[in-house]
Amino acid sequence: MGVQAVTVGLTEADLESRIDAVLLEAFPWLPPGSLKHQTKFAFKFGHKTVEIDGAKVSQAQARADILITKDKIPVAVLELKRPGLELLPEDRDQGLSYARMLHPRPPLVIVSNGAEQVILETHSGMEWQPETQSEQAVQKLMAAAGAIAAADLDHAVEVLLGPGSAVWVDAIRAATETVLSDMTGDWDEFDKPFVEGFLIPRRAADAVLHEVRRPKRITILEGAALSGKSSVLREIATSQKNADDMAVLFVEADSHGDTGIVETITAILADELGWNVSTDDTRAWLVRMSHQAEHALVLAIDGIGTPRNAVRKDIEELSGNRFGDQLRMILGLDDTVTQRLTKNETGRKATNIGRRASKVTLGLLNEREFGAAVDLLLDRRIGLMNGAKSAAEYRVPWVLRSLVSEIVDDPKYADESLMAGLPPLMGPDLLRKARTRFEGHHDIRHSYQALAEAVLKDDEEGGRQIATALQSLEAFVVRRRTLLKFMSPSELDELIDKGFAKHSINDDNDSIIVARIPELLASEIALHLAGELKERMHDPEAAAEWLITRCARIALGDVIGAQALFDCAALGGSISLNFIEHMLNTKPRADKLKPGMKFAMSHPDAGRINLTIQGNGKIVVEGRGQRAVVDFDEFDEGDIYGDMESWMILSHLAGHPFILQEPGGSILGRADPALLMEIGTAPMALRRPVQDIDMNMVPMHHMEDHGAIVCHAAGIVEPITFSLLKFLGAEQEGAEEWIDDVIDRQSLPLLVRINIALLAIADRGATVAARWADAVRKSRVLPAIDNFPRMHY
Repeated sequence: MGVQAVTVGLTEADLESRIDAVLLEAFPWLPPGSLKHQTKFAFKFGHKTVEIDGAKVSQAQARADILITKDKIPVAVLELKRPGLELLPEDRDQGLSYARMLHPRPPLVIVSNGAEQVILETHSGMEWQPETQSEQAVQKLMAAAGAIAAADLDHAVEVLLGPGSAVWVDAIRAATETVLSDMTGDWDEFDKPFVEGFLIPRRAADAVLHEVRRPKRITILEGAALSGKSSVLREIATSQKNADDMAVLFVEADSHGDTGIVETITAILADELGWNVSTDDTRAWLVRMSHQAEHALVLAIDGIGTPRNAVRKDIEELSGNRFGDQLRMILGLDDTVTQRLTKNETGRKATNIGRRASKVTLGLLNEREFGAAVDLLLDRRIGLMNGAKSAAEYRVPWVLRSLVSEIVDDPKYADESLMAGLPPLMGPDLLRKARTRFEGHHDIRHSYQALAEAVLKDDEEGGRQIATALQSLEAFVVRRRTLLKFMSPSELDELIDKGFAKHSINDDNDSIIVARIPELLASEIALHLAGELKERMHDPEAAAEWLITRCARIALGDVIGAQALFDCAALGGSISLNFIEHMLNTKPRADKLKPGMKFAMSHPDAGRINLTIQGNGKIVVEGRGQRAVVDFDEFDEGDIYGDMESWMILSHLAGHPFILQEPGGSILGRADPALLMEIGTAPMALRRPVQDIDMNMVPMHHMEDHGAIVCHAAGIVEPITFSLLKFLGAEQEGAEEWIDDVIDRQSLPLLVRINIALLAIADRGATVAARWADAVRKSRVLPAIDNFPRMHY
């Protein structure tokens, strides 16, 4: 078999030769060499400069675009087709459109395939037929070319945005770039969703692109409010800016008032590309693009709130049979809105949109995404302490941005020799961040105040089904009938429409409302509890018991309890020693698992699960109508923990210096060192479990007679250890006597927690505190630990 050379496109020499031949025929009166040609040229398209590379012949149209100049002044645009190919009307339109967009405008357009050619007047579009072809005749056309009507310019833009043009892809991407730029601000500009140079890669972006390329006409990206849906759409748009199969137009659905999708796109084409057309013209353009374009046009539509009739109608139309597969949509939706778009009013039947759409769900940052966020922060000289990967709050994108905004605003951050650090967990600071983030959002705060009262009332009244009670330990849920005692149905509907609450039916058929911004609701609950706590403080022991009981049955109870104490003090209340003593006396306890015990738990995917411990080394697992018996060989060695809430609340409180004061005003001394020493002896991990397996799985040492101790490799995952870090880091040499008392206490859990705290301080680099922590750890704490059963350190 012989070898055959196949020429895909023109070589540079071939192109030069063909251009020279065309120019010689078009301008025979000009001296050879007086005309120059540029295979690369540029023109202004709206707010963006578009570059044309004529040497890259379109494989579809087999046409090269070339600018001809004389004395550096544009004379003509040459549309050079391959030999043997017919000259078509669209070839003329393309050349005229280029010429009309250039400044100064070339007066002529030449369309040629080598064998035949036509020369057109730029201003009229008609063939150039002067009495004599001369340089003077070209000069006359120069003046006429500058007087092109606005309608001709609109037509030029229409051609360049058409499916046969090589320009529309760059133009659409340029429009997207401008829209995204308008949505980008500084770290503390929370009304703008993006920060320049900070974009966490999300797995959801890959999943959405997979659906788009299937191809799927509609892909819904759903998630809770502030979950990062806009950022995923931004990632999709920017990651595909050089794609050879699609161009993404980013559309803010709510950016142009109460309008539909097509009307919003019309505004973008006018604002960004200078194409002044009607919505009907835009609709016609979308039809053409959907059937003929080489690239798919992907509309990434963000900010769809309550699905207005105009928005719903446009989405149904754009995904209907009139439009082709080359038009696709990505809809960024709060998950509360998805149901309204994809289901009919009964919720039992899919709408047209529901039948045409696939769905991708966006949740908290997973392990890989969190790692990418850490790397992005490190690039900005911001690190997270060891243990932060186990903190659920750092998986919430808005929380990360809020923390970073404070760092970059600090004048010390300007010193590029310094590196900032984020704590391993936030505790009550998370609630204070939520207050700052939503400061000024009075409507949301008002609704969440009512929601907070309803959550507490629902718990207080009792009578909840098991599934609802279990859910309340992990998320903020309230029975709908209870919530409607505190807000009107219309206010609840508005809260749901805005994505700040979600309606659901749980496994016990309870109609419940789920709060979508738990940090903000926890803040409002803490404020509510603080006011009531202040009134109850006349009976300290009863007040302590009341607070423990309330916090033990709600999500984030330990954080809420600690913040309620801070808020109580801010309201002018006092916290008595009897109150603290009662909370200290309510110690965590560990009980052995025994045959006959029954448990219920809630799983994010499986729902409610019932467990029964049998006496034969087996556990009966029941859920969703299924029953299984599994082995539990070591069930008699397992522990269950109870009465954790009191010491967990005090864990947060102990991280702040506070003093004891007699009723007469005399200062008795600081109370936090004694509190730290006592709580640090807890023989189990003092941390609230989370549903995410990666964050919940913390390496532990199970030590005979000493309980379960967090491994130092896990970092700081307990609030009490974080409080020890703050105390030791601030006191340093002043804490050495306290450390001696700790050693005399002979508590392995306490020593291990202090060791972890000192390790974190020692990792701060060449600082006085780091050197002190390293020395104390090696000379005093580790030798004391060595007196106990050996652990790896």
